[in-house]
Amino acid sequence: MDAASGTTCGVLPAPGESRLREAIEQRYRCCREEVTVGGTRFYVLRVADPNTLLDAIDPATFADDERLPYWSELWASSILLADWCLAFPGLRGKRVLELGCGLGLAGIAAARAGAAVVLSDYEDDALLFARYNALRNSPGADIEMLRLDWRRPRLGRRFDVLLGADILYERRHFRPLLEAFRELLAPGGVAVLSDPDRSTGNAFFDLAEKEGYTLRHRSARVAHHGRDVQVNCCELRSTSVEQKE
Repeated sequence: MDAASGTTCGVLPAPGESRLREAIEQRYRCCREEVTVGGTRFYVLRVADPNTLLDAIDPATFADDERLPYWSELWASSILLADWCLAFPGLRGKRVLELGCGLGLAGIAAARAGAAVVLSDYEDDALLFARYNALRNSPGADIEMLRLDWRRPRLGRRFDVLLGADILYERRHFRPLLEAFRELLAPGGVAVLSDPDRSTGNAFFDLAEKEGYTLRHRSARVAHHGRDVQVNCCELRSTSVEQKE
């Protein structure tokens, strides 16, 4: 079963780069987007026109879980989070999990910085693109692909760093995310979330602070697709005794 039918995770097989791209392009019209982060160049394969995916959504599938193909776009939030990964001292050797990885840019940047990375997403197709992008940008890096529903994150392992780019767009995700943090963060670990400067994300950070997290904010303007996007990046560290030992 996949995540939609109740399974929390699953490791995907690992085809080669060229075979994987061929499989992707049989299903999607793609383009390659070049982005430079902290002086490092990345080449990100993505869906050329994400609006075509919106037009193809099955209403019954959407009604079941309100799933939208957010994964198909490269967001400004992922660029700032990738910048955090490249700039953060001491990431080498850390265990990193990216939640809702989409195309995988932030986690790939963490792998470039020397971390052991797990890229996770609820959508199988997101993981196909993320796997290709990982092979294209960081061949030989320690990167695992994982199908994961953060509402049921029973992995039996914990991580030094959790990453999430633009995953705070719905308030119904707030409590499940905080529960996932308690389940997945190792003692002393940090969750790092980037989000456009909007009220929903700010409401989550307010709630996290009330739940016992200390917050460290950074804000920056990210040049992306011809416009400047204001993005917040926040490090969350738990000071609560509820964090699992």
